[in-house]
Amino acid sequence: MTVRQGVDVEKLDAFRGFLEDNPDKGQLGLEVRAVYEGQAGRSTVHIGKYSLDGEEIDRETRHYTIPFGAWREVEELLGMEGPTDRMEPVEMALAATAACVVNALTYNAARLGIDTEKVEVTIRENVDPRVLFALREPTEHTSCLGSLEIDVKVGGEISDEELETLQSLASYSPVYGLVAEPIQVNHRVTRA
Repeated sequence: MTVRQGVDVEKLDAFRGFLEDNPDKGQLGLEVRAVYEGQAGRSTVHIGKYSLDGEEIDRETRHYTIPFGAWREVEELLGMEGPTDRMEPVEMALAATAACVVNALTYNAARLGIDTEKVEVTIRENVDPRVLFALREPTEHTSCLGSLEIDVKVGGEISDEELETLQSLASYSPVYGLVAEPIQVNHRVTRA
């Protein structure tokens, strides 16, 4: 057994082989639920069950509840009663992107024998809230969302060739793809 960065590389390669040989297998079904708290801009998001190849997995230890809103200073500007500091949705999307880039880099670095002692991903974004407040149309999202600046720092004895490999692997993150590529989004609003 070869373990690199806490991963059994043989098992990782076997999983990759399974995915390659079974293009219709290995699918993850994900679901989150946001519940409005009765005050504009505030919701509680629930993360829990998921499915692997159609088999539902629902463990109590996977149930997470996250309060969303905005920053105290912004809530004060918006006239919110009882302003508080909460996680802001765009920040969480950036956080998920950063974490997923770490995943893409470290799983593949372990597999390829690249010894990354440290990986730190910083993402910067400027957000213009005009679409959120219906001052611009949804077709103008890109004008309100600048460009993501992703800075990855890798520590360890990394050769220039390995650094190039890591550069290319950063974009293999599924969340990176979620924010970088146009994907189909369908929504509907119905009565509860």
